Amino acid sequence: MDGVPFLELVRRAELPDALAEQEERAAEFAPDPSPLLAGAYTYPAPLSVGHLLGGEPDTVPHGAEEGEMLLLSCTCGIDDCWALTAHITATDTTVTWSGFRNNSRDWNHDSLGVLAFSRSQYEQSLRAALDALPAPRA
Repeated sequence: MDGVPFLELVRRAELPDALAEQEERAAEFAPDPSPLLAGAYTYPAPLSVGHLLGGEPDTVPHGAEEGEMLLLSCTCGIDDCWALTAHITATDTTVTWSGFRNNSRDWNHDSLGVLAFSRSQYEQSLRAALDALPAPRA
């Protein structure tokens, strides 16, 4: 990903389809422009990270196909509303994300390709992200 945030990569991949949809639906929103949905996700609420390592997910968004795992969720906080899913394959040395798909739109995510990570660096990044989260309220 070469220093480009994942959400930005997703936004770039979705932009052509989002612009086409915006143009098709412009009349629904006139005179205001329709909302541009490319990359309109947030990171899901902290769950077990097991699914990010290819384990069983704690939650599966509506419309997810077999084997798809939640990567990003809707900005409203409801995973079933709008989600980005992918297949996650973990080996002893690598973690691979592939088959990216939005559960609500038939948009093309091919430009994301297959993302492969060193398993040790991947796990360190997950731990660092979880450690940076605020402590849950009692």
